[in-house]
Amino acid sequence: MTDTALHALSVLFAIVGGTGAGVLALLSWGVLRESPFGTVVALLSITLSGMIAYHAILFVLEPDSLFLDTLRSALQTVVAIFLWLVIATHQHIEHSATGG
Repeated sequence: MTDTALHALSVLFAIVGGTGAGVLALLSWGVLRESPFGTVVALLSITLSGMIAYHAILFVLEPDSLFLDTLRSALQTVVAIFLWLVIATHQHIEHSATGG
């Protein structure tokens, strides 16, 4: 891994941007909690927090560790569940809007 000023700044930007996105997702969930997309937004905020933690740990630990492989697999599973939930929610809203 290279240790340059640009690399350090990009890591800092990624952590700050990811934290901001996680906070905004939590605030959106507070507003949309009772809507059909409330669960989707809650899962999105959990996924964002997990991705932030994964990338922060990635710079501390060795990239080929078993812990990071397990964490990466768990995050990819959560992303797959998130996508499935978005599709299922969309279909539910579409069917209820058409009356069928």
